[in-house]
Amino acid sequence: MRFKTSLVACIAALALMASMAVVAFAAEKDKAVLKIDEASVVVMKMMGTEDKGVARSLLKKAKAVAIFPGVLKAGFIVGGEGGTGVILARVGGAWTGPAFYTIAAASVGFQIGASSTDFMMMVMTDNGLKGILKGHAKLGGDASVAAGPVGRAASGGSTFSGKDSDIYSYSMSAGAFAGVALNGAGLEFDAERTKAYYGKSYTAEQILQKNMAPKPASAQKLISQLDKYSK
Repeated sequence: MRFKTSLVACIAALALMASMAVVAFAAEKDKAVLKIDEASVVVMKMMGTEDKGVARSLLKKAKAVAIFPGVLKAGFIVGGEGGTGVILARVGGAWTGPAFYTIAAASVGFQIGASSTDFMMMVMTDNGLKGILKGHAKLGGDASVAAGPVGRAASGGSTFSGKDSDIYSYSMSAGAFAGVALNGAGLEFDAERTKAYYGKSYTAEQILQKNMAPKPASAQKLISQLDKYSK
């Protein structure tokens, strides 16, 4: 009798653990979808004003784009939830689905009075993609990074500091927009969130280079934004 009772208790505990895992997985997917929605808003804000935002000429030529909405000061320094975002690459003239990444440990100050900052990066070269495709990259080490030129300043491609960098980066806090150098920042592939979003495991290379991952409906708004501003 005791054996039966113990067996039933064990089965019940396993069932509870399985149920909790399903709930946690669903919650992580919800966070992923929300992050994509936030990334779409960042693209609209940073690309929407051509004279004062990210130069569209850069997006037209970019091999990939990284978007990190609402990065908190604490999260930026130590990683975690405060520094999560997405990276999409251009393969065969079309944007891939999003791969989820974290950003942390950069030696860059936040704008005065800002508790969070949006970041957007244009990856312009194969070398810039190299570390990202491996799942991790250190900006300024694995790939050169420079503050991105604003608005029409980049239209000629030769009039701004940092010309020919692998990556150009931008920040926006409380409406203040600027190019910002992110030397020392680490980008790390978030395998768990990516798995939760797609429902199966993909590597960064499978998503961003081989374009193997499907493009869920929840990613279409972001992709449409990137298509709009890269024409």
